Amino acid sequence: MIAIADAGPLLALAKVSALDLLPKLYQQVIASPTVFTETVTAGLAQNAPDANLLNAAFTSNQLQVRVPTLTSLPVSFSVHQGEGESICLAIELGAGWLLMDDFDARRAALANFAVAGVSTRVKGTLGVIVTAYQHKCLTRHQAIDLVNAIKARPDVWVSNAPCDQVIRTLQIS
Repeated sequence: MIAIADAGPLLALAKVSALDLLPKLYQQVIASPTVFTETVTAGLAQNAPDANLLNAAFTSNQLQVRVPTLTSLPVSFSVHQGEGESICLAIELGAGWLLMDDFDARRAALANFAVAGVSTRVKGTLGVIVTAYQHKCLTRHQAIDLVNAIKARPDVWVSNAPCDQVIRTLQIS
C-alpha cells in the first residue's frame, strides 16, 4: 500500500527516532519535492539531526520523492505548498494513506478526495504509532513512550490533548 507523507509526520517520527516504522507499515512511502525541501534540505542547512535521518531514509529509498503532475487541487483550499502537493500525489497515485498532521490541511484533503473519487484515508503521526502497535511493530510500552516523547518535544507540533487520548487508549487496549 502506498502512503504519501507530508512534512509533519516525517519530522515528528524522525525527531523521536521512529522513522523506521514507515517502511514496516507501508510498501511505498512517497513525499513531494516541497516536503523533501522542508524536511531535508532546510534541516541540513540548520544541522538538524532529524534531517540527517530523513536524508538517509531518502538516500536508501525507504522514502521516495515524486513530483505530482496534478498542478492544482480539484477543490480550492488555502494550504501550504507541501500539503497541496501531498494531496495531489495521493489523488494521482490512489494512495491508501495520506500522512498529515495539520487539521485544516486534513479537511482540505478529505474534501478533495471526495470530489476526486479516491478512497485515500488520512492519519497523522499518532495514527502511525497506533497502527504500528496494532501491527505488533511496537509494544504497548514502546508506543506510549513514543507518544510521551512527542509530547515532550517543543519542536513537534502535535497537541497534548490527542497525545493524552492516545496514551489512555493504549493503556486500556
